[in-house]
Amino acid sequence: MIKDNIFRGYDIRGTYPDELNENAVYWTTRAFCDLYPASRRVVLARDPRPSSPALAAAARRAFLESGRVVIDLGIAPDPLWYFAIMHYGYDGGLMISGSHNPSHHNGLTYHGRRRGGAESEELMGESLQRLKRAAQTLEAKNSGAGASAGKLAEPDLSPEYIDYVASKIKFNQPLKIVLDTGNGACGYLPERLFEKLGCEVETMFGDFDGTFPNHMPDPYVAANRAALEARVKETGADMGFIYDTDGDRVGIIDNRGRAANGDDTLLVLARQALAQKTGAVVHCMRASKAFIDDVRARGGQPMFSVSHHNAIRENVKKHNAVFGGEITFHYAFPLDYYLVDDAVFASAKLAQAASEQNDFAAYIDSLPRYFASPELNVDCADDVKFGVIEKLQKYLRDNKYDFIDVDGARINFADGWALARASNTAPVIKCKFEGVTPEALKEIKQKSLKIFSDCGLPITKSHYEFLSLEIED
Repeated sequence: MIKDNIFRGYDIRGTYPDELNENAVYWTTRAFCDLYPASRRVVLARDPRPSSPALAAAARRAFLESGRVVIDLGIAPDPLWYFAIMHYGYDGGLMISGSHNPSHHNGLTYHGRRRGGAESEELMGESLQRLKRAAQTLEAKNSGAGASAGKLAEPDLSPEYIDYVASKIKFNQPLKIVLDTGNGACGYLPERLFEKLGCEVETMFGDFDGTFPNHMPDPYVAANRAALEARVKETGADMGFIYDTDGDRVGIIDNRGRAANGDDTLLVLARQALAQKTGAVVHCMRASKAFIDDVRARGGQPMFSVSHHNAIRENVKKHNAVFGGEITFHYAFPLDYYLVDDAVFASAKLAQAASEQNDFAAYIDSLPRYFASPELNVDCADDVKFGVIEKLQKYLRDNKYDFIDVDGARINFADGWALARASNTAPVIKCKFEGVTPEALKEIKQKSLKIFSDCGLPITKSHYEFLSLEIED
């Protein structure tokens, strides 16, 4: 039976084979074809996980039995999958990837064209719930399967992709770059792009291996960046880039072998966009006050968004923004590119910014920043966490606090802020704090933890210890 829990807010995810397996993929894809009859030409791609070939075969069979034309890219990252859909006007498709999760996990992302729709849309929210219900109904009936009536094509679109991205980028000087693709779906694609742009390039862990023998391909985790940081220093490179499994996130290493944090990277790209055109800049709830202040100083209008890259892109469209992004290394470039999550394109834009500096590390060091805590994760059951956040919002509203409720509650203090928001993917409430001085940060942490605790967040002594605080009487 297809399990309810694999259908999340923004995609489908589960462990293989107990949650997400060939049966689930087959019937979910058949249901997709029924619900999106205008999606006639579909793009199929997968990451190199051990389970991905079997899941892709199940999806391919479902598409073909439904009479679809299937453009099967094989192992390919999100950038190539999105490019195929957007650039060639295909009607959607399916990306099979567990993203940065361990190798026994996998996931499905569907794009579908509604009847009469101008372009395909990524399925999320209620669309995924509708897909779940349709798939479970088809599975229960076990009907509709038939002989293959579709057509299969297996093109290599990477040369066209590389040419297109390269046409959007201009370097002031050639760069020496080290890449870490973490044995994920990006492989040697970024290397080919940077070579076309005239760079000297080396790729670490470029061979496909979905068991991820060298490190987990998650650029947001410091331990995963260690090998790249060391190699950048060893080779005297101008910078390094590290990609996640499906190529929708990228972390940057400066020429001194240091990782730039999410706020700094976000600001480099926002400044780049605002230099082209002033307008709205969409960002996640965790963005630094220093980032927001700098965007305003450059004529931009900061706009808070729910903390998910799909929500960021939707808000970029809604506000006709010039840029959008999250501190977790997701970016949207409406002035330059299709409105998709493409970490390879993002790395080229970051390299372009670096090519305009004599010392990129010095530029990163010059960016404004305040004093922030690490993110605090407070365990809270999935069936409870959103109710706790609603209670917190009501308390803040009733007591006339200045706060933002776009996603959780971000409390604005005179000299900083505090955030509590329910995680989209885990039974956790995520908290973060920032102050313009160390003293302000400490005071904000103390005040906010008491508010959070009074509103039902299960704050414990260990949380105070994590934030280097003592529990006040």
